[in-house]
Amino acid sequence: MLSSCSTIDAIFGPSEPEATAVPAGDQQLASENEQLGAEVAALRAALKQVNQDIADKKAAATASPQAEQVATPVDRLWVTVSFRSGYMELTRESRKALNRLAKKFLSKPREQSIEVRGYTDDEPIGGYPGHRHKPHHPYKTNMALSHARATNVAQALIDAGIPKDSLRALGFGASNYVADNATAEGRQRNRRAEIHLVRN
Repeated sequence: MLSSCSTIDAIFGPSEPEATAVPAGDQQLASENEQLGAEVAALRAALKQVNQDIADKKAAATASPQAEQVATPVDRLWVTVSFRSGYMELTRESRKALNRLAKKFLSKPREQSIEVRGYTDDEPIGGYPGHRHKPHHPYKTNMALSHARATNVAQALIDAGIPKDSLRALGFGASNYVADNATAEGRQRNRRAEIHLVRN
């Protein structure tokens, strides 16, 4: 007579050792960890390549001869010419100064041209109400007066030898103030023509 144990063994065979396989849930986690590790490694490699590209571009920009050209100002204020209230004509001293300026400009080859920008103070043509005076020019607006001042400066430079195609005169009227129009000294500073060196 077989015992219950031997009967079970006879029917089903000897019992197998307990399985040592990782449960299905753990296997999925391990697979996901492996995938994440591969993605992190790929991202690190891509970041390393980006950093290398940035370093290469910085080195190329530093070594490039164009770096100095970019740093060179495109527009530089050179000289300012002042005007008396209600006048567009240049004084004798201003003409002498412009002659010296023209010689300096012509003394060496330049990549710039000259732009003359005329301005006025905020006083209306003919004076403020209650303090009228007769203007010493034929213009009806400050814009026209500022352009005439710029043109006179440009013509003086042309007369001093600067080629006409190297000059341009512009009027900006009562704008771009450099001083307070509430004082006579401020208005004097605002009545001006600026000579700018402009890259061609």
